[in-house]
Amino acid sequence: MGKKSRRRRGASSPRLSAAQLVRPGEQAAAPAPAAVPQAPKASARALRDLREEYPYVVADLKRIAIIAAIMLALMIGLALLLV
Repeated sequence: MGKKSRRRRGASSPRLSAAQLVRPGEQAAAPAPAAVPQAPKASARALRDLREEYPYVVADLKRIAIIAAIMLALMIGLALLLV
């Protein structure tokens, strides 16, 4: 088993935000305006019909629904027979 390493507590500098680093008596530099990222524009290629892109999903969902209905009917039937 490996030896556990010990970390020094308080040895690292505390993590302070920019607002916490400003001292009350000093003149703070004006912050630069933050650039707001623009959302990419939707193209015709990105808006393809999902049914064309994922044709197997509908078939899988139908199969899952059929299996769930069969299992539910089986559980109700067993509950009626065993009680």
